[in-house]
Amino acid sequence: MNQSKYPSRIFIAGFMGTGKSSVGKALAEKLKYQFIDLDLTIEKISKNKIDKIFEKEGEKGFRRWEKQALEQVSTEEKVVIALGGGAVCSAQNLKRIQNSGLAILLSSSVEEILKRVQKQKVKRPLLEVTDPAKRIEQLLKKRQKFYQKIAFQVSTDHMTIAQVVQKIYSQLPLENNPLQVKLQQNAYPIYFSPKGFGGLADLLGRYFPGQKLILLSNSKLDKLYGREIFRNLSRDFEVKKVLIPDGEQYKNLQTVEKIYHQLIKHQVDRKTVIIALGGGVIGDIAGFVAATYLRGIPFVQIPTTLLAQVDSSVGGKTGVDLAEGKNLIGAFYQPRFVFINPEVLKTLSKRQLICGMSEVIKYAAIFDEAFFEYLEKSMQQLLRHPGKSYEDLIRRCCAWKAWVVCEDEKEVSGLRALLNFGHTLGHAIESMTRYRKYTHGEAIAMGMVFAAERSVKEQSLDPEAVERLKKLLRQAELPIAWPDFTRKQYEKALMQDKKRVSQDIQFVYLNKIGFAQIKKTPVKDLLN
Repeated sequence: MNQSKYPSRIFIAGFMGTGKSSVGKALAEKLKYQFIDLDLTIEKISKNKIDKIFEKEGEKGFRRWEKQALEQVSTEEKVVIALGGGAVCSAQNLKRIQNSGLAILLSSSVEEILKRVQKQKVKRPLLEVTDPAKRIEQLLKKRQKFYQKIAFQVSTDHMTIAQVVQKIYSQLPLENNPLQVKLQQNAYPIYFSPKGFGGLADLLGRYFPGQKLILLSNSKLDKLYGREIFRNLSRDFEVKKVLIPDGEQYKNLQTVEKIYHQLIKHQVDRKTVIIALGGGVIGDIAGFVAATYLRGIPFVQIPTTLLAQVDSSVGGKTGVDLAEGKNLIGAFYQPRFVFINPEVLKTLSKRQLICGMSEVIKYAAIFDEAFFEYLEKSMQQLLRHPGKSYEDLIRRCCAWKAWVVCEDEKEVSGLRALLNFGHTLGHAIESMTRYRKYTHGEAIAMGMVFAAERSVKEQSLDPEAVERLKKLLRQAELPIAWPDFTRKQYEKALMQDKKRVSQDIQFVYLNKIGFAQIKKTPVKDLLN
């Protein structure tokens, strides 16, 4: 068994009687990991039984010992740790657990918990009251705000230990190393699938138990993946499909209105989940619909293009185009999680793969010179062999995007605006050609060259850096010369830029490869 497929530390949390120790032992045996019972560790370091600690020092004293024991076990490798019921009910403890490994919460009904506890020959100081059922309800209510912060939850009601273990075990590869978008509110993970769309149904079941799903996609993707996903999800959910035409020219309010009517037809409520299966167009539309329908319903991103996987599916920017400009209507609205399957890139046309590579080059150019050098050496090989081998490349871009989003989610400080390198001219070209002649990546490639050439004069960028950028874009088979529209046409398009304030645009310049800067620039200067 390849142990690297699984998290090195797994913390089993939950209320007393939910099966933490039994499940923890069985899971550790299956993984060939060490099993640690945190209560036994507490007894070892305190040299007292749990009930004696409560008797002598009260719950506060017990929690101090618990914190010390947790600090000790959090450094162990290849372990499954069964926690006490209240161990995660401290912001400090929960942060330590989630930073150290994977937290899994087991849950059960009050009736089942009471039945199990009464069968056990273990003293439960917290339940030594006249009405233990009521006490359980009170404690569960008190702890709920902490329990709900653990995304991986499994109900153990009506399940054997073996069934619970298998349910957890099947999802561990997904949980091995997800990227976290650590927003203060609405934080979410980016999962990288090790086996196609396997595990998606279980993942959705954890986040949205028993809820209705809307699978939003287009007919081409429906044939490739949608039908299979629909069949798999229909075993556990009520699933409805909504298909829209393929192409940036359909990313508009007319398409959004048609989707709204479909959602009404399918009796979508505020707990219904929209699943965006597609590229940037599908993801942007689905997110905007989710943000605005019934004033907000949950959605999940399953990006199927390189551009969407490295950029548009992460960060919560949603929106649609107007004839006058790109993404002029939109909202910041974060997904509940992102599910990335790099294998789907094998079915992309070469043009679509190249389109996404433009955004990859953008990240390297503005943030990461070492990554830029890697792309210079590897571009031809990358274009020949898309698929699973792209995971590290996608992770690198997503990590940069996640960092930027966490620092400046709604473009307040200006940091997030750096991601618009090449987009000022690129968006103008897209709108002037009505989103039909060039892909987004092709337009952005032209925009990056334009921005880099301006940076030579404005930011003293070394001309050699411009040549390196051009050469890399040519290696990726992307265009570097922008179309010959008139000055008046460019001016009209640039004046519709979202980043424009009065006559100025927040323009992204390149100081050197790996470092960019924003500078307020008059539109007339750009036209010159």
